[in-house]
Amino acid sequence: MILYFSGTGNSYWLAQLLAEATDDGVLNIAGCLKQKTLPDELTCAERVGVVFPIHAWYAPRVVADFLSRLHLPHCRYRYAVCTCGDDVGKGMNRLAKHFPLDAAWSVQMPNTYIPMFSLDADEVARQKINEARLTIKSIADGVLHESKVWKVQEGSAAWLKTYVVNPLFVRLIIHTRGFHVDTGCISCGICRDVCPMGNIRMSEGGPVWEERCIHCMACVHACPRKVIQYGRSTSRKGRYRLADYL
Repeated sequence: MILYFSGTGNSYWLAQLLAEATDDGVLNIAGCLKQKTLPDELTCAERVGVVFPIHAWYAPRVVADFLSRLHLPHCRYRYAVCTCGDDVGKGMNRLAKHFPLDAAWSVQMPNTYIPMFSLDADEVARQKINEARLTIKSIADGVLHESKVWKVQEGSAAWLKTYVVNPLFVRLIIHTRGFHVDTGCISCGICRDVCPMGNIRMSEGGPVWEERCIHCMACVHACPRKVIQYGRSTSRKGRYRLADYL
């Protein structure tokens, strides 16, 4: 069984590729959180993987909390695959303290956090995606052989990023006050539907953000009119859609 959590679709895509290569099923962590239940086949699984994005050099808090409470009595092999724009810091090591891992991999995918960074140039995004296809094949081979490996791109200042910058980011940056909608919203509800946290409701012809936001930016990127903004800088930046590169 492969558990996944995804905002803009990168981790979901890799989970699907991995599932095809390993003949494993896939399960959406966001769905489990909303339903507050787990299917029986997960608790009976002998091999469990988790695929998720790195947010500020650690797993999203909802993912880490979910995995720390997960009881897998029959599991003999656990592994994790994280997607990142560049590097993961000590994020995977930190997660392994709450969810012990036999193996771990990181896979670079296009940058999507546009409140602070710019999108990758098209050629860079395409290169990352093409390389990810090859990487997932290697990961699948390791999973099928239940290899105990640790292939994670930590980057520079890894400990500082995960244990100092990430807590500050969570405390000071992750909130909904910066979200707003420019004129031109057509009340299509796509932003509400793509939010993995179910954090958006439609009211008086536009989206309203509640308090479960994790800053995945799925709503910003999915808006067909590009009118959802965060802060002052996103209006000057492009939007990312994985489908444009597949």
